[in-house]
Amino acid sequence: MKFSLNSLFSLLTIGVAVSYDLAPEGSEMHDPDQCTAILVSAGAAADGVGSMTTHTNDCLDCDFRLAKVPAKDHAPGSMRKIIGGRAQYPRYIGDDRGSVYTKDKIIPGLYDWDTTEALGEIPEVEHTYAYLDGDYGIQNEHQLAMGESTCGALLHAVPTFDGGDSLLEMSELSRIAMERCKTARCANQLMGDLAVEYGFYGAVWKGDDMTVYGEAGEAMTINDKTESWMFHILSDDTGASAVWVAQRVPEGHIAAVANGFVIKEIDLDDTENFMGSSNIYDVAERAGLWTKGEHFSFAEVFGMNRGHLSTYVNRRVWRVFDLAAPSLKLPAKTDVWARDYPFSVPVDKGLTVADVAAMQRDYYEGTEFDTSKQPAGGPYGNPARVDQSPVDGMTKDELVEGRFERTISLFRTSYSFVTQSRSTKPDIVGALTWFGQFTPHATVYIPVYAHVSEVPESLSTGALQRLDRKANWWAFSAVGNYAAQWFSFTIGEIRTMQHKFEDEWFKNQDSVEELGLTIQGFGGDVAAVGYLTDWCNEQALDVRTQWWEFLDYLMGKYRDGMMMDKIHTETISPTKLFYPRWWLEMVGYWGFPGATYEDAKKANEGEHDYNLEWDEKPEHKKDQKEAEEAIESYHNKPPPNTETLGAASPVPVGTSASLGPIILAGLVGAVFGVFGKVYADKKAYAGYATIPV
Repeated sequence: MKFSLNSLFSLLTIGVAVSYDLAPEGSEMHDPDQCTAILVSAGAAADGVGSMTTHTNDCLDCDFRLAKVPAKDHAPGSMRKIIGGRAQYPRYIGDDRGSVYTKDKIIPGLYDWDTTEALGEIPEVEHTYAYLDGDYGIQNEHQLAMGESTCGALLHAVPTFDGGDSLLEMSELSRIAMERCKTARCANQLMGDLAVEYGFYGAVWKGDDMTVYGEAGEAMTINDKTESWMFHILSDDTGASAVWVAQRVPEGHIAAVANGFVIKEIDLDDTENFMGSSNIYDVAERAGLWTKGEHFSFAEVFGMNRGHLSTYVNRRVWRVFDLAAPSLKLPAKTDVWARDYPFSVPVDKGLTVADVAAMQRDYYEGTEFDTSKQPAGGPYGNPARVDQSPVDGMTKDELVEGRFERTISLFRTSYSFVTQSRSTKPDIVGALTWFGQFTPHATVYIPVYAHVSEVPESLSTGALQRLDRKANWWAFSAVGNYAAQWFSFTIGEIRTMQHKFEDEWFKNQDSVEELGLTIQGFGGDVAAVGYLTDWCNEQALDVRTQWWEFLDYLMGKYRDGMMMDKIHTETISPTKLFYPRWWLEMVGYWGFPGATYEDAKKANEGEHDYNLEWDEKPEHKKDQKEAEEAIESYHNKPPPNTETLGAASPVPVGTSASLGPIILAGLVGAVFGVFGKVYADKKAYAGYATIPV
């Protein structure tokens, strides 16, 4: 299908687009996984670290479980079933993809889901490799690893189960590559060729143009032990095939993708650095996206122009580059296509897993875009900006005209990871994924080797529908959500806990792996796998236990606007957290929004004196005169139903004469109360008039 709009300001960029649950009925909707992925070549990593890739699976309602799909042998002539890319829990139910996905593992009492149905099939190979699995394939036993980022694209297709001609989408393509490939080049070619043959469709294929085209393309970051590649794909103009391209990241470089294509100029004759489908230029011409002889940029020809919302994409890419290579001083602000950003940049120093994890945890700290320092973060600097939604009478059109900064670390991340693929290590210990659930800045990256026989139980259980204290995700979510209330105070505590675990693992990583290889030497692969499986499970369980205890600690220390930081004393003296000055001024603590202490002091002069003296006369002269006349009349003219008792004030019949002064005092007090309010209103109005605009 040809793209028909001149410019597309996708709702995807503000987090309110939807994508469909890819089941045969194809009508349920879930939020999209608008992700960030980073690609680090082996030459850009510190010594011994190897190549790395990442993925923040930024999906509000996705299945957060980690799974292990075992290796298998298949009879000649077998067919591999193809499923749709369901992201919600449970992403798959069946007996052929490991124990995590069997029907007996489904949480009882939620819903009676059926075994996942096949939508089609392709020829199977005789042997498939084992791999770690999430919403996409993560890392296989031969150290092939992938990250993912959905991208806006100008061509889309409809799946076969919904009346279209395309069979494959990105999650299933990534799993097929995990099952069949040892190298990134193999993965590029296999995924591309299958998509061209069977057709590719994106995460959304029906609905408004903004939503459909916003999810029509995909990018994968692919590593093996020696090379790192960026892969892009979208449907062709017939809706029955695909267009794809891949570019190698030079040694010593880092690349990143954040919901927008980043491969620009291409040269398919340069086979060392580029791969792609043979139909790229033909499809671009047929679809009216490019004219032969014009400059060709894959991103600009096939990608989406997000207009004023392009910072949703480009700012994250800039941030990765700026953290990895600050010496380049790349501009934070660029055009919609980020033409002044290269495809990749050389790093200033070799990167560690900790360095890359810090990039995933980033919310622009120390920059003008720091979301923990903006008014929208509240008095305690919560960096999260929840997804927009058409509430309070607002429309989608209104929402797309505004924006918040889109950070790398996002509140709705279901899981994220950093993989290591190391040519210096045997596969059994070289293939390692550091896996963290919930938002990156509030999680711990737990080591899980791809060769474990089963993934840690606490990482493979639980669902969003029900709190589960056996699941790591829920421990991280509980702490993250509670700590967000006083983020500027609690983030330091979270980082201390993160370092407590991760620094110890980094320090002992070589020892753990050397012991694994020693055990392999004496007991073979089975013994080594058993050791690694037990060790990884113990680490995950230890984190889960201590993280729930951490929640108890935070709840005891931070509550009710105070910090209980002096508990080992005879008498307690909690610290009141209160609010920072800038926030008090913003919300009108000193009289009106924008007012300072000095404004309030001037306005309040004399207001607390017993002998009140006006520093200016009220302007409401008529009201004042009428009130004075009423008082005078009260003194001199008896009201109805009263008796005059000599020289005393008139008193209602049947009451004591002593009540007169009390009634008079009350009336005078009420009158002065009216005057006081009028004066206060006048002063406040005058203050508002001075607010800068």
